[in-house]
Amino acid sequence: MFQNSGATLKLPSQTPLPPRAMFAALLAILAASAGCYVGMDYLDGDTGMYTHRQLIFTQSVGAPNESAILTGVLLDSDGEPLSNYTLEGHLAFRRNVYANTSEDGSFRMEGLDPGQMTLDIASPEGDRFTNLILLNAPAAFEPFGFTHLVIEWPTESEFDQGQELSLGGHWIDLSNSQRENGTQPYDQTAAAMYDMFGTGFIGLGAITFAIAAIGIKNKNTGLIRTATVTGFFSMGHFYVSCGFGLIGFLLTLSLIQRE
Repeated sequence: MFQNSGATLKLPSQTPLPPRAMFAALLAILAASAGCYVGMDYLDGDTGMYTHRQLIFTQSVGAPNESAILTGVLLDSDGEPLSNYTLEGHLAFRRNVYANTSEDGSFRMEGLDPGQMTLDIASPEGDRFTNLILLNAPAAFEPFGFTHLVIEWPTESEFDQGQELSLGGHWIDLSNSQRENGTQPYDQTAAAMYDMFGTGFIGLGAITFAIAAIGIKNKNTGLIRTATVTGFFSMGHFYVSCGFGLIGFLLTLSLIQRE
């Protein structure tokens, strides 16, 4: 019958992709590229557009006051705990909060405000060590944000190079340089959440690459449509992946009637 009529039977894989489908695949690949880039940026916590310190500070904006709790341990350069050291947390609009280190060097301070806080530590001999630290905001529905720091006390030679105090002892103040250089101490475990997001974005980007490539190879518009969806959720700087993915998804929807 086909031979007599001159008609030919083409499989879907033999039918060229419509230009809109190819453009949607390109948008999915661009979304995946942006998602992988932002994922690697999340994993690199000290440089790039999104640093761990910036992300932690952003979460603290608008967080309730007195909703941060700081715990930690104070050690000397040999890793030995330092006891009976006084800690003073400077609060912007309320009285400062004080605590002392116990025999194992541990301490706990409550009623703090999330975000940046100047922390003074004084030894029994009168030396002072000042840092600008970052305090975590409450996560999800938890009432408090917990921050844990391991602080190393400077050596005697380092204190000798610090500012001499009128009442004796020396003072090392790192707060200004930490503010200018973005080197404030922060809870490393809090950064694990952002590493998890970064890994997820990279994973979605890789999945999008694979689905888009298979869709182009097999000339399958449905797979390309799926790639635009996974690309949408791979994020990207300033949600650029969401824009690419959404436009690509709408382009593939416009081909449904033709299919």
